Amino acid sequence: MRKITVAVTVDERMGIAFNKRRQSRDRILINDLVDTVVGKIYVSEYSLPIFEEYKDRIVVADDPLRECPDGGCCFVEMTELMPYIDDISTLIVYNWNRHYPADKTLDIDIKSSIFTLVSSTEFIGSSHEKITKEIYIKAL
Repeated sequence: MRKITVAVTVDERMGIAFNKRRQSRDRILINDLVDTVVGKIYVSEYSLPIFEEYKDRIVVADDPLRECPDGGCCFVEMTELMPYIDDISTLIVYNWNRHYPADKTLDIDIKSSIFTLVSSTEFIGSSHEKITKEIYIKAL
């Protein structure tokens, strides 16, 4: 079975999008993700502009979660994770630590017994005073 790392951004209420658009973007967050993962990061065409500085590390895919190879990483926005839950071994969650308007929320419960929090750090972003990065691994 394939095991992938998935990175997402959420607000304090697990919101991921409003009116079919991302809630926010942050250059330092993207730098952190690129520094965290090894190899290529699979993204959708929609996400490509926020990775402008890192085009050599990016693979654009119609369905990043489906096309990401075993051991790979994908960054997703506005995408349901539940259909790929069996493939996700690591989940990197960046929390904006704000309440944004949202009409789409993360479709999995990261606090459930499926995932175990292994790391939590905070940093100052380029557009946010505080961003919390949490890394979860799938419980065996």
